[in-house]
Amino acid sequence: MNQSAEKKYFIFITLLYFTISLLGILHHELWLDEAHHWLLALDSNSFSELFYNMRHEGHPMLWNILLFLLTRITDNPFGMQLLHIVLSTLTVSIFLRKSPFSILFKVLFVFGYFMLFEYNLISRNYILGLLFLFLALGLYRQRKEKFLLYVFWLVLAANIHLMFTVVSLALLLLFTIENKKNLLRYTSGYLVFAAGLFLLVVQLFPAIDSIFLNRTQDIPLYERFTKGFISLFKGLVTIPDFRTIHFWNSNLVVNYSKPVAAVIGLLLYALPLLLFYKRKATLLFTYTALFGVQCFFFITQLGATRFDGINYIILITALWIDHYHVYRIRNNINRDFARRTALYLLLLLQFSSGLIAYMYDYWKPFSSGKQVAAFLTQHRLSNMETVTLFCEGTIIAPYLDKRPFFLCTNRNQGLCNWEQNCNTAITDSQLIALLATHSEQNSDFIFITARNITQNPENTISLKELTHLSPCIVRNTNYYIYRVTRIITKPIPHEKTIARF
Repeated sequence: MNQSAEKKYFIFITLLYFTISLLGILHHELWLDEAHHWLLALDSNSFSELFYNMRHEGHPMLWNILLFLLTRITDNPFGMQLLHIVLSTLTVSIFLRKSPFSILFKVLFVFGYFMLFEYNLISRNYILGLLFLFLALGLYRQRKEKFLLYVFWLVLAANIHLMFTVVSLALLLLFTIENKKNLLRYTSGYLVFAAGLFLLVVQLFPAIDSIFLNRTQDIPLYERFTKGFISLFKGLVTIPDFRTIHFWNSNLVVNYSKPVAAVIGLLLYALPLLLFYKRKATLLFTYTALFGVQCFFFITQLGATRFDGINYIILITALWIDHYHVYRIRNNINRDFARRTALYLLLLLQFSSGLIAYMYDYWKPFSSGKQVAAFLTQHRLSNMETVTLFCEGTIIAPYLDKRPFFLCTNRNQGLCNWEQNCNTAITDSQLIALLATHSEQNSDFIFITARNITQNPENTISLKELTHLSPCIVRNTNYYIYRVTRIITKPIPHEKTIARF
């Protein structure tokens, strides 16, 4: 295929990707993390307030800074979703133009699970990490001549998420070893990278002692080790459990047996040896990055599919740079056949999972925030106060004109305070008592919860179930909507005393 035809083909794929993505976000409802970061930006009145509100996030600030600027223009959360698919489309266009793979490889990757669904329809910061990483890889052939720009993209990727920090460090380590005799030539680039790492530490330092790290202390040591093996398996063998609507963040094999998934994950560490036999540079990058990610999972114990996907991205990155390190090896026909077979099986698996996940999200509600707002508007209840126990209100808030009242914090708010010590594991009677107390301030309000309250309320309030929303992809977000009304008891009149003479 000549360059002109190839260019037209890539333009067509890019436009197709954007169109499919646009249709996807029109049918995608925000879940907790998406809504939280949108509200974090929207409800911050200044950059200083934004930085203060982010102190326990555990994420660098670039994505939230972009959202902050966007919220000065619009308060509609669709703006965030549109920005996100513009960024994902830009990322895809760079991959299509710059990566050294075949057209089939590119199409299968672009419309695979992570690029079509996880890092596309769900608006989070990960797409920025991919964008900057692909910009750096686009310069890989010229990394020596354009080292400063190469490092600039790497340091931006590192300042998106710690997982991308690992990948950036592995690429820089590879460059250092390859050019150890001429490192003084690249001093300015290393200084830029060091400054970027310092900036990263400054941003993350307030969250070091947050609940995200403290919650892992009681996990047995063997479980902490196997987390990374399972993550490698889930990132490469991405088979969500589509037998249930709650497929997101699930894996069919893991649901069947975690030990089996952990063992297969451990064996998958041999895959780079099959793919990059005798290419020491590629193997060095791959195993350095995988080891760094293993450490990340050991420390944090984060297990969602969006985190597992970094293993897949490491593999794609390794294949990309391997194109510039490869040399011919005699009598390797059988090995090359096995290599291609393994690669395309993984790509086809990712492609199939991506299409199924996309269709699920198209036809089924991802979470119920938009449904709640629609129900309240339809039944002319949107002017009433909306009350939730805790972060259920965060999913709902972007679709309402006002902020819900959180019983846990005893105030109106939108974003979810991760550091807030809120006991949500309370009994029905304790919850009813909280509702009764709030009814002293407002005698008639809407209460939204994932809980089916079966206990009869006290005589002080009336609790009427208005609806139970249809099941959503995100577990425990098909909310019950109740109307709570305070019962005002009239005093019993005293009997008149009849005087006896």
